[in-house]
Amino acid sequence: MSVTICYARSSGEIWRTAVALPAGSTIEQAIAASGVYAACAIEGTDIAGTGIFGIRKPADHIVHEGDRVELYRALTFDPMESRRRRAAHRKAGILKRKHLKKSKVAWQEYLETTPAGQATSKSD
Repeated sequence: MSVTICYARSSGEIWRTAVALPAGSTIEQAIAASGVYAACAIEGTDIAGTGIFGIRKPADHIVHEGDRVELYRALTFDPMESRRRRAAHRKAGILKRKHLKKSKVAWQEYLETTPAGQATSKSD
């Protein structure tokens, strides 16, 4: 059976290879057969998790014909901390309209919370 192994080295570079495995092979065996450790100069500790087609699976999960095994890196930032920082900036008035998503709710909230003396909407 043939499976594909994918590893994102960076945000724009993806390493990908197909490997032939016997039936009943696990994700761990597929990773070892792919040669990703040597090709990408990583170690087993650099992999934060594995999955198949975007769904997290343990390393002992059995792969099937045509599966795409994905190797996940650790996050370089904490998403909750980033959200807290954006909320604090929004509250302090640091974020401007160009930083907000193009949704009516976000624009309305921005216009309602804009302190006096700052730029307002074009319709004013």
